[in-house]
Amino acid sequence: MIKIKTEIWLGIDLGTSTTKVYLKDKGFIAEIPTVIAFNKRNQSILAIGEEARKMIGKNPAYIEVIKPVNFGIVTNFDEALYFLEEILRNIKKDYFSLFGLRVLIGIPLNLTEVQKRGVIDVGKGVGARNVYLVEEPIAFALGANLDIDEAKGVLVVDIGGGTTDIALISLGGVVIGKSIKIGGEIFNQNIIEYVKEKYEIIIGESQAAEAKLKVGSLNNRLQPASFLLKGRDIYSGLPKEVNFTSNDLRESIFDSLLEIASNLKDIINMAPPDLLGDVTTLGIFLGGGGSLIEGIDSFLEKEVKIKVNLVEEPKFAVIRGIGKIIEDFERYRKFLINV
Repeated sequence: MIKIKTEIWLGIDLGTSTTKVYLKDKGFIAEIPTVIAFNKRNQSILAIGEEARKMIGKNPAYIEVIKPVNFGIVTNFDEALYFLEEILRNIKKDYFSLFGLRVLIGIPLNLTEVQKRGVIDVGKGVGARNVYLVEEPIAFALGANLDIDEAKGVLVVDIGGGTTDIALISLGGVVIGKSIKIGGEIFNQNIIEYVKEKYEIIIGESQAAEAKLKVGSLNNRLQPASFLLKGRDIYSGLPKEVNFTSNDLRESIFDSLLEIASNLKDIINMAPPDLLGDVTTLGIFLGGGGSLIEGIDSFLEKEVKIKVNLVEEPKFAVIRGIGKIIEDFERYRKFLINV
């Protein structure tokens, strides 16, 4: 039975790897791979989300598999529009709105005005009468229940699928911050290049992502996890199998982690002394899907010499913050960048 709502009020964390959706009064309702597949023969949408993701690297020429968001930026406008329309269509199966749709979308730091307009246009394109934007570090901090209203320095690091956002926040705004093009998908590419060089085997993106998740740790445990990679020998072209271990994971993404640490050091070095004192006392707050690899927190802590706190349910901090804004909009609207 369809439920009638005054309006449909959606929060969207439109990520490079996955898109998370929050519905006002309902809560977190979906996490969907940000992938869409088209049948080019009849110009139709074949699949979105997980079904489309499974087609990556396995599709024939007439099926086009597209990731509409890259490094946190909408790079394929029409595909992003189709993707969100499909999500909205599923929601409308259960809800009818009297006064239309409102949307709040999280965006990385440092987007240009043109890139912000692109995100707004996607929201407008699916029929939203109002599209609001919030910088993801702000949403992250709210979702992690950090007090960012005070004159106090709060330093957050959000390792997402396409980007890592680093931001020093005080008095409700970003004092210093940067978004770098390193995240879970870059880790996948690191793994692909590493096993090609070390083990002389070619694997695809899906298998690299699975290996990263299954091993899931940079640490050598008493019972270390490993993952059997099945690929193609670069010389013979024949099938080849190798065991991918936590040591391999650590070595493969080490340079990317060093770059995150280097950019984090830059923010720390630029921080006003009084705010840096707060950071030293409170520590750094780490989250995002990329932070779920065990040992990244201790790696960064060792590099920057400041305690690193992994937030609760780090993968969902941003969408929790977006939900908090939606549920108490008048209180939190001051954190939005286009109201």
